[in-house]
Amino acid sequence: MKVGLALGGGGARGFAHIGVLEVLEKEKIPVDFISGTSMGAIVGALYAKEGRVDYLKSEIFPFLKRELIKELEERFSLASQKDISKNPKVKKAFLFIREFYLWNLRIVKKGLIDYRPFEALFKEVLDEWKFLDCKIPFLCVAVDLVKGEEVYLEKGLLYKALLASCALPGVFPPLREGEKYLVDGGVLEALPTLALRKKKIDFILGVSLEKKREERVGRSSIDILLNVDEIRHNRLLEISKNLADFIFEPEVSDFGWADFSKVDTIIERGRQEALEKISQLKKRLKRRRFFPFLKY
Repeated sequence: MKVGLALGGGGARGFAHIGVLEVLEKEKIPVDFISGTSMGAIVGALYAKEGRVDYLKSEIFPFLKRELIKELEERFSLASQKDISKNPKVKKAFLFIREFYLWNLRIVKKGLIDYRPFEALFKEVLDEWKFLDCKIPFLCVAVDLVKGEEVYLEKGLLYKALLASCALPGVFPPLREGEKYLVDGGVLEALPTLALRKKKIDFILGVSLEKKREERVGRSSIDILLNVDEIRHNRLLEISKNLADFIFEPEVSDFGWADFSKVDTIIERGRQEALEKISQLKKRLKRRRFFPFLKY
């Protein structure tokens, strides 16, 4: 029986995947195939390379200390927003001006950030690694803006595929690959379980990191647009979760996508979620081995 692991997107919240992987590895739960979206693609690729959490950590921790990543956190993290001012009125005014500025930039530019420095960083870290170099088969998900469909990347250089899977719309410009313009796979598959179903994987584990949606209407046209997109996103996520045989959902909703300095706490959230559910997972796997026609 082949077991696949689908690692969802969520920016810095994706470090929770590491905690889940630690428990799976310690409990000797086999992982025969990995799919990843966005940060799930980065964590998935680094784990798939050697199939060991210690190797994954040895690569990702130095990566997070790079100045480029620190600058990204300072610009977009929830933590940096909380430190703006102790005066709520000043803070509210600052955030309004900041959001107005960012939205105006989004209107006239394809992305807020030039991807080329990140391309250089990814290339330096991942070197000339190819998908074929991974000890565990791996793929990551991007979305083609031209055809409006998901693209499963599983050949060639890893760093190029990861850049595409992490190209968050509005923040990074689309990456051109031939006639395709690729953006973050989370646009269609925040949890890439469909990719594993298409690979005929027998048992799919999913790690979903999405924040719970706040019930609201929206106070402005921009707020309403964001709310509508969140509703769409959550509905697609539910479809993806229903394709999994077992789901881990670490509680990471209080972290922003750029809270990279919170890595240790986020990893621990993933570890705790996996520890709480590991016995349930073992029972589910055992049942599936004896009764392969049963989903639950």
